[in-house]
Amino acid sequence: MSFIIKFLENPRDLEVVAFFLFFFMMMGGWAHADELTESEFFENSFEEKKDHFYSNINELKPVGSRPHTSSPKKLEKLGDLQNKIELDRDYFKGIFSDIAYTATSPLIWDRSDWITAGWVAGGTGMFIALDEEINSAFKNNRSIYTEKFMDIFEPFGNGAYTLPGLAAFYIFGHFNENEKAKRTTLIATESFLITGLYTTVLKYSFGRHRPATGNSSTSFDGFSTNRNYNSFPSGHTSTAFALATVVANEYEKIPYIKPISYGLATLTGLSRINYEAHWASDIFFGAALGYFTAKTLLRLHNNKKGQHFTIYPRTDSRGGGIVLSKKF
Repeated sequence: MSFIIKFLENPRDLEVVAFFLFFFMMMGGWAHADELTESEFFENSFEEKKDHFYSNINELKPVGSRPHTSSPKKLEKLGDLQNKIELDRDYFKGIFSDIAYTATSPLIWDRSDWITAGWVAGGTGMFIALDEEINSAFKNNRSIYTEKFMDIFEPFGNGAYTLPGLAAFYIFGHFNENEKAKRTTLIATESFLITGLYTTVLKYSFGRHRPATGNSSTSFDGFSTNRNYNSFPSGHTSTAFALATVVANEYEKIPYIKPISYGLATLTGLSRINYEAHWASDIFFGAALGYFTAKTLLRLHNNKKGQHFTIYPRTDSRGGGIVLSKKF
């Protein structure tokens, strides 16, 4: 632990840590705000909107007049069945349509979306101004301990490790009939692929020199396929945050899932600075790219859910049960 104490003794190093902690809290705050807004929307508008969208309601009631309330686990399982995604032709077709939607989404952004984009651009600019100082702070505090510590997190953004892990999780969900695991895996895989595509396009477009080249943090050559000039943004970080966002949202009821998911993604980004593979601004923008791409895809899939039917609990003076609403 001596290297941590040494690192924090320098006031400039403390500022570096503070910047990343502030960014991490912003990511968690955006996630919470989005979920709260969606929750309030469905709670307030469900009754008035269902009559316009649903018809032919079939009620499934228990026999007898004894009141009955479905257990939370049963309701959750019904919800998972309702929202399931299958690994079929429609899934792969959906990836292409989702690429088109996310790529053109700035055309339909509202004022709040542009304000958020402005904050991301401003944050990126702030980190560009501090890139060389932050890089020096990491270089001056590198040791065998930091190398071993960072080696733990680097694989989280590496497709060679991530994609087999996702495949294993999908197989687990398939054989255990766990629809949530399958759904999470398929959305996470799509987020990984689409975020990786956008990251690659930006890398080739900007041609930014990596810290390991010894060149300035403001060295941009434009279009380049040379790996040494593909620094902006960080691919490991963008895909790590894309995966973390999906897991944090799909398993939000599990305690501490958000800090664990976003914490692992943040440490993945920091490992890339430690290896002199990226500047801090590459990490910041990559994290924002992965986060917002995944959030957009989650909303798209949530809008698609229940396109055939919706299940919700119902109680009245005669008892209780569930209602199946079918949409035509």
